[in-house]
Amino acid sequence: MELTKNTFKKIVLCSVIFPFLYLTVESLPFFSDYEVLEKDLNLSYIDQLISIEVSLVIMSLIFLTNLISLILLYLFKPIGRPFYLCSYLLIILFLMFDGDWIQYSLSYPIEIVSSFLEVFILYLIYLTPLKEEFETKTI
Repeated sequence: MELTKNTFKKIVLCSVIFPFLYLTVESLPFFSDYEVLEKDLNLSYIDQLISIEVSLVIMSLIFLTNLISLILLYLFKPIGRPFYLCSYLLIILFLMFDGDWIQYSLSYPIEIVSSFLEVFILYLIYLTPLKEEFETKTI
């Protein structure tokens, strides 16, 4: 099966939609309140070093960089590949030091699919013939 540019664009669009879907599911009002349990979880290294507000600003900037890199990939800009890789690595580093959290059963499959799409996009832009679409074309 050969992957076309249109199929890749659809994959990138799905990768943009899934985090918003995840946030929507997480904010549904019928879930149990685990605030009592969350106090017993390990604090993250990030929360121990900086305030929660600064942590939210950093997380928002990382999310914004990821969104910009997905837009660049959608437009097949050459800078999109390294930009997406860097934003993906920043997300991984942030999650590693962010500590423990409780996740609802409805949001977990959405996160799994979203994680698959992120890795699949990395595979497509670096290890398939689609990588040639991102190279600068000289006349």
